[in-house]
Amino acid sequence: MHMIAGVTLCCAVLQVNSNFEEQGRAEYRSGQYAAAEASFVSALSSLERGRHDGEHARILAELGNVLVNEDKLLKAEQVFGQSLAIYKRLGDQRQISLLLRHLGAVYSLAGRDDDALRVLRQALKLTRANHDVGIEAEVLNVIGVVYYRQNRNNKAANCFNQALAAASSAGVQTDPGELLNNLGNVYQAAHKYEEAEAFLKRALNEIESADGLSHPDLTFTLQSLGTLYTMIGRYAEAEDQYLRALTILEPNEPEFETRIARLLHALSATYAKAGRKADAEAALSRAARIARGNLAQHAEMASIVEEYAESLRKQRKSKEAAELLLEARRARAAASLVTTAR
Repeated sequence: MHMIAGVTLCCAVLQVNSNFEEQGRAEYRSGQYAAAEASFVSALSSLERGRHDGEHARILAELGNVLVNEDKLLKAEQVFGQSLAIYKRLGDQRQISLLLRHLGAVYSLAGRDDDALRVLRQALKLTRANHDVGIEAEVLNVIGVVYYRQNRNNKAANCFNQALAAASSAGVQTDPGELLNNLGNVYQAAHKYEEAEAFLKRALNEIESADGLSHPDLTFTLQSLGTLYTMIGRYAEAEDQYLRALTILEPNEPEFETRIARLLHALSATYAKAGRKADAEAALSRAARIARGNLAQHAEMASIVEEYAESLRKQRKSKEAAELLLEARRARAAASLVTTAR
């Protein structure tokens, strides 16, 4: 009787966990990241550690992906690290490759390019040794992103094209919207504006077809299009892209604060170039207000605060400008004291 009761209890726990996990996946797919985070945390809580290591590692990895989309990079790094440690203990080479790819993406977003390339090259070596073309394409995509952020655009384009070719040759399903978006950004950086617009519009169509017209993932491509249109003087079209992106994110503003700050900052630059000084100042003021609340977690928000401080200085609001500059410098100093992985 005790054995039967124990099995029943175990099955009930696993069923509860499965429900939380499925709910989290559905919420993640629909862009409800705060709800997805709560569901995955509940799934983890329902697991008995040590008895379901593979499941524990899998849910940690899914939680990490949610945290990345919420811009919670430090938490994402910790969660991915925990998942990776379990998979290493289990000897699961495929999942080790995937977790190294995830960590590389987090390091890249945090501006830790050396760490990013180190773990991504490890992942690439593993995927090629195991002939895992699907993950190889994902890893090449992230390596391309690192090169793009370093302004090494030829290397970036090469990686993105390799990723597309690898996935296509093996019939592996990838996220074409993301790769097309990245290629569009490379062409934009190379001042090949017609090609950039074509790739970004294709990316937008792919994401809309896969996720709908109001998914948060659309905002990255909308921002890229806004930047492109600003560069070539099509300010009204640029504004349309930014406003559409803000409309998607603002109903859940606390969840997407840093994304909203970046969009407002970009919109401010567009208004300034279009000669709309009052609108530019209003957008920058709101961006800075959000950025100030996120300096501790996101030191790159300091650039927005610094730009707003300069705007205040020009308005002869020297005291307010000095206070903001001090906040930004403290954030940068704190970020410089964080050690990086070896």
